[in-house]
Amino acid sequence: MDPRKQSSTRKQSPSQLTTAYLLIYNSVLTIGWTLILFETIKRVISYNSFGDFWECYGLWNAIELPLKICQTAAFLEVFHAMFGLVRSNPMIVLIQIISRVFLVWGVANYIPHAQHSIGILLAVTAWSITEIIRYGYYALNLFQTSPQLLTWCRYSFFIVLYPLGVTGELVTIIKAMRTIYPESVRNRYSILLPNKLNFGFDYFYFLVVVLLAYTYFPTMYKHMFTQRAKTLNPSSSKKVN
Repeated sequence: MDPRKQSSTRKQSPSQLTTAYLLIYNSVLTIGWTLILFETIKRVISYNSFGDFWECYGLWNAIELPLKICQTAAFLEVFHAMFGLVRSNPMIVLIQIISRVFLVWGVANYIPHAQHSIGILLAVTAWSITEIIRYGYYALNLFQTSPQLLTWCRYSFFIVLYPLGVTGELVTIIKAMRTIYPESVRNRYSILLPNKLNFGFDYFYFLVVVLLAYTYFPTMYKHMFTQRAKTLNPSSSKKVN
């Protein structure tokens, strides 16, 4: 007997408590990201000039609280994977989450000038659409009722949205770097030597390292295409393997 088929027969359905928890989690975040997208659209259509659009004035203030809650709550998904509540690789989940959480807390929240950037608009738009589809898919999939169209969206929209989101993240980080590049400004965001701990930290060069970490993008993008093929065209995927 094919070991893959044998292992699939052993898969146990989640307990009612687990199902209830995951349903609440996915439903709440679907609503949360829908609210974020709605506020983003409402803010953008209120702009009267290209300058307003380019700087995205007021956008961060309109979405800051729900964005911080929804994005930070995603860390729970690492534990979901670790404890077997869902079948996912915890490290891959962490990699997918960490850049977004850092952008929210470590860039936009930490350097207010970075909040006024079209990068925030690009990132939040991509994140919102992606997460509305993803969490909606997960919620319905708990009952094995995911519509075929939603499944297709789940494994197709990333083709555009993932590069769009990464572009937005990079633009926001680069704007933050331009803001703190002057030494007089950079010192306010860094830990200078000498000090009692004998520890120095330059936030500007830390962001340089963060930019280099985005070289993982092609690997993650390729992984998503692999998952897409397995889900939308499983027979073709098996032939390739």
